[in-house]
Amino acid sequence: MGSTIIKLDKSEEQILDKLVEAGLFPSRDEAARAAIVKYAFDLGFFNPETMWRELTKQKRRKVSPEQLQKDLDLIENET
Repeated sequence: MGSTIIKLDKSEEQILDKLVEAGLFPSRDEAARAAIVKYAFDLGFFNPETMWRELTKQKRRKVSPEQLQKDLDLIENET
């Protein structure tokens, strides 16, 4: 993955921080990535079919519902 530097105003940084603090994203980087994808989607660069095709290309972790629940329980107990 490449890297890009984006200069933001203080208010834009605060918005990213609020998104992270609210738990919507794990980091400012992830929040910014989501915003870029959403904007491209809104402008019509992506359509739902294209987006779904790209998402389903990604390798996924095979996990049973039982294992998922165990994993979630472990995460909840860490705090």
